[in-house]
Amino acid sequence: MRWAWSALGLVLFAQPAVGESVRRIVAPNGLRVLLKPTPGTEVVAIELLVGVSACDEPPEKAGIRSVIQRLLLRGTEFESGEEMARRLCEVGAFLDTTVGLDYAEVYALAPADGFEVALKALATAVRCPAFLAEEVDRQKQEALEAIRASAKDPFQETYHAFRQALYGPHAYGRPTAGKQDSVASLTREELVAFHAKHYVPGNAVLAICGGVTQARAMRSVRRAFGDWQPGRHGPQRQQLCGPLFQPLPGSQVVVRELPVERSYLVIGFPAPAADQPNYYPLQVLDSLLSGGSTARLPRALRDTAGMAYHVSSFYPTLAGSSHLAVYAATDTGDLSATKAAILDVLNRLCEQPLPARDVKRAKRYLSGTYLMSHQRMKDQAYALAWYEVLGLGSDFEQRYLASVQAVSPSEVQEAARTILHRFVLAIGLPSQ
Repeated sequence: MRWAWSALGLVLFAQPAVGESVRRIVAPNGLRVLLKPTPGTEVVAIELLVGVSACDEPPEKAGIRSVIQRLLLRGTEFESGEEMARRLCEVGAFLDTTVGLDYAEVYALAPADGFEVALKALATAVRCPAFLAEEVDRQKQEALEAIRASAKDPFQETYHAFRQALYGPHAYGRPTAGKQDSVASLTREELVAFHAKHYVPGNAVLAICGGVTQARAMRSVRRAFGDWQPGRHGPQRQQLCGPLFQPLPGSQVVVRELPVERSYLVIGFPAPAADQPNYYPLQVLDSLLSGGSTARLPRALRDTAGMAYHVSSFYPTLAGSSHLAVYAATDTGDLSATKAAILDVLNRLCEQPLPARDVKRAKRYLSGTYLMSHQRMKDQAYALAWYEVLGLGSDFEQRYLASVQAVSPSEVQEAARTILHRFVLAIGLPSQ
């Protein structure tokens, strides 16, 4: 059943903008479409996020989303992966996929005159993957090789140990790419069934940004997605993954031996999701800790004490409980001192008044990097789709900047006092 496009077009152009020059449409089959034309640019970004999270993967099939994402580029019911890549190359476009804890991503970039070709290729890859038996075997092997390579990455291994201890049996504690035994056991039938259940229009968000008019974009979306059926499981949208934010009952330390020469540590605390209180003050706190070379962590550890080759903090935006964490690489002999110095910086944030100038600098850095990270069309399309998946709305970009600027030093300190208690410390030590 195709969409009622004549009636939908009237709704489209009668709706007020959601955010600056953004139009949001929910089609009868449940697909959410976000359009942000940018006159004068010759590039178009197409972003499709499927709201299938790590929580949708059975523990014994962890990594199934990652393998499916690889297979989307390896041929459809109508053409091989090589033919699809060649057709995209002819118009200067390309298609790629990734997977996160809360979504599966398929995106395309194209010159404006190649938009229709790129959108059709993306739609066909998502809707009609071939799942050829030989490709299933090949992509499973490549996924296993990627898992083995990740095990040699000191940050990835230490960070995974941290998440595993922080989230326990929850899906956020598993590696996104899965484990060797779970990926190796996947069958073609399981991949096909999982795709049929979760890759449905009611579970997807399509964002288009760049040099294409709304009318042209909607004509092309109608051709590419208009007959996309909800599937036998119905058009219902999947529930977002994630536990509620809760403090830890006690601090934990986990240690991994790694094939490295230095020591690595990740120390962190449970933190709220984007739709929960203290999100904006903790964004500013993260910037205060490592936003630029004069931030507190690099100044205290690298410049003053000279004990860390690298130190940074991060606070990822997740659908469920997130975490504020600090990552450092240091000589093994400096490990205890590095941990003590990090905790000292964090304790001072809770105990000593925060100078207004420091918070102002942190907010300026945070706002500046946020704006810079949204300069590319691809980043703008991703942001629109991701905020929609999270239920934050297409105007979140504008609200985010205003909310950051409204944060006061006392709110930052109160947020720090709320979460900086018991922690998880993951340590990666040289195996020799």
